[in-house]
Amino acid sequence: MKISKKAQYAMRAVLAIARARRTHPVQIGDLSKLEQIPVKFLEQILLTLKNGGLLRSKRGAGGGYFLDKAACDIPLLTILELIDGPFEPLGNDAHESPTGLGQCFDQLRELVNDHLIKFSIQDLIEMERSEDILAFEI
Repeated sequence: MKISKKAQYAMRAVLAIARARRTHPVQIGDLSKLEQIPVKFLEQILLTLKNGGLLRSKRGAGGGYFLDKAACDIPLLTILELIDGPFEPLGNDAHESPTGLGQCFDQLRELVNDHLIKFSIQDLIEMERSEDILAFEI
């Protein structure tokens, strides 16, 4: 499974917005520089995420993007499906065939989806924080 560059950018953008203060919108230009995502590409991604109900925007001076849901309510699977569509290792044909191959890849799809739905944006932020903490032992 290869995740598209667009989906990678989408996940990074949502993470960056989640890290920002909830009362402070993140502007596209700032997000583009921070995450090194081309502005035109980022605009398309943010619009898709907004239409998917993950983000909301504020227009005008001081405008930008906010999360429309709590970070703990945004699983990675939702972002990936909004951008790349559902994960189908063999395409839709696998569901029509009761063969062992079809069954094997159906199980793979379920495993991947189950894994990605367990990790929210908040989980990833907490993972980053735990990596920043230094442990000293005496």
